Amino acid sequence: MTSYIDQLEALSKKQLMVMLARRHHERTQPIAVVGMGCRLPGGLDDPHALWTALREGRVLATEDAGIPVDSLGRPRWNVAAPDLAPLADRLCQGAYLADVDLFDAEYFGIPEQEARHMDPQQRLLLEVAAQALADANLSRERLRGRDVGVFAVGGPVEYPYAWLRGGVPETGLSAHMSTGSSPSAFSGRIALSLGLNGPAITVDTASSSMLTALHLAVRALRARECDVALVGTCNVLLSPFSSGILDRAGMLSPTGRSRPFTARADGHVRGEGCGVVVLERYADAVAAGDLPYALVRGSAVHAQGDRPGLSVASARGQKAVVERALRDADVDPADVQYVEAQANGSRLGGQIEAESLAEAYRRDSPDAPPLHIGSCKANIGYLETASGAPGLMKTVLALAHAEIPPQPGEDEADPEIPWGRTALRLAAKPLPWPAVGRRRAGVSGFGFSGTNAHVILESVPERPAAHPEHGRGDGPAEGPGPWLLLVSAHNPAALAGTAARLHRRLRDTAEWTPAAVCRTLAEGRDHRAVRYASVVHDRAGLLAALARAADGEAAAPARGPCGLAAAAARYLAGEAPDLAALWPPDAPRPPLLRLPGPYLTGRRHWPDHHAWD
Repeated sequence: MTSYIDQLEALSKKQLMVMLARRHHERTQPIAVVGMGCRLPGGLDDPHALWTALREGRVLATEDAGIPVDSLGRPRWNVAAPDLAPLADRLCQGAYLADVDLFDAEYFGIPEQEARHMDPQQRLLLEVAAQALADANLSRERLRGRDVGVFAVGGPVEYPYAWLRGGVPETGLSAHMSTGSSPSAFSGRIALSLGLNGPAITVDTASSSMLTALHLAVRALRARECDVALVGTCNVLLSPFSSGILDRAGMLSPTGRSRPFTARADGHVRGEGCGVVVLERYADAVAAGDLPYALVRGSAVHAQGDRPGLSVASARGQKAVVERALRDADVDPADVQYVEAQANGSRLGGQIEAESLAEAYRRDSPDAPPLHIGSCKANIGYLETASGAPGLMKTVLALAHAEIPPQPGEDEADPEIPWGRTALRLAAKPLPWPAVGRRRAGVSGFGFSGTNAHVILESVPERPAAHPEHGRGDGPAEGPGPWLLLVSAHNPAALAGTAARLHRRLRDTAEWTPAAVCRTLAEGRDHRAVRYASVVHDRAGLLAALARAADGEAAAPARGPCGLAAAAARYLAGEAPDLAALWPPDAPRPPLLRLPGPYLTGRRHWPDHHAWD
């Protein structure tokens, strides 16, 4: 300490000011959300699908969902069993994922015996993390030499419950059951399987876990403990008795729907899902040409210990965590226009949260600027430990699209919430963002044990030719073709599926050029053993090439300029893409785009003793 003080005394006033300014910038610099992936109820398997559903105000029919089934069409639980029959009606209500027994172990190089005993939450996190990295165009080559942190969250590990219930013969025990069922493996599994070097931390603060993990990741990035961070969460409902326990506690909706902020709110409906976001320091993202969706400006985590009981909501605690996040972001409460609330469907909980938000954001007067609030739990149910992911992603997408999606149930708003004497509002339809210039929003996550988290988000500074789902180039307009289209996968079925997915997305949208697609696939994807290459000259040629790859046609010898044809031949022979041949150093590079990630060919990994009979 003495030598450090001596160093400071040797500095001039100007030098001290510069040093302090740099340190302040490091502690407060914006963190960019550069990629997202999800697997959510209702078949919402990427950010594009999630935004479309939210903007349309879609609501899942959770009240009559029925018992979820696996890839063989078999029900997850045998509700004819004497001890499960009383729970049958409750178990038919939910926001469930389909085919959670499937997993592409081959893609991640995981032996089949090990995959069979991995908790399905580990499997989902792996697959969605790969999707999120592809959305960010962060291939292993682009991550080489960078420290990548993993901050993972998982719901209760219920996968072993079935074989504990029914018993498993001695020959059925496996050493993989230990790592497969350990919460600590959630983060370690992602780091190992994706080859990521950096901090790997598993977090559990219940429903606030995703935002708590984000809070830790942001601090790690600012402290330069890592250069990129993956933050992800998952929740899968495998034990039928956990629903019975929550029902006995009076938490679940008798009608099977989550209706936050409405007069009909009567509890929540349970849901499953997985979401992963990719973070970078904003300055690094700009330097690399990456395209952020939005920025994290501040965050806070807080527990109000002086409350009557463990699961009792504290208005003071909710207000405190919002105020701390605003201070961390150095944002005036009046400059925030939207908050994605924790509200899960509890009527009393919604009333407490609405009043807390009105106070913390200084909207406790009708003359204050409007503050729109909402909760996507009304759309897709309450994903419990994973609930922070869709709420965060919804808000990030809303900032990127400069639009607040409608809130289901707005027409039956709870009359006990003081809408008239506050500036709180619910959006009845898609609403242009109610601010000129910089857009700001908050996201709340409250854990049932009392750990609350809040995050302040901000729109990305405007730059020319922006679109939330597309990129920007390094220079002026692209020159004429031809270009080299490269597609690869780990097996032939995955190659066909990847090409088909790309074909559908490009066929249905206009904001792309062949050059941008070809650059994205060359630089933003890992290059696997099964490959396809084609020289394309225009949009129609590119779509036709993808259609041929989707149909399983082998790549024919490339026809075109000698340089591109030779680069295609080397690529098909197993060499890395020759980027110098594709994009000469003196030529402006087209933008990277947000394109669908790898198609995963799941196989069933579910031993019979894990079936709940």
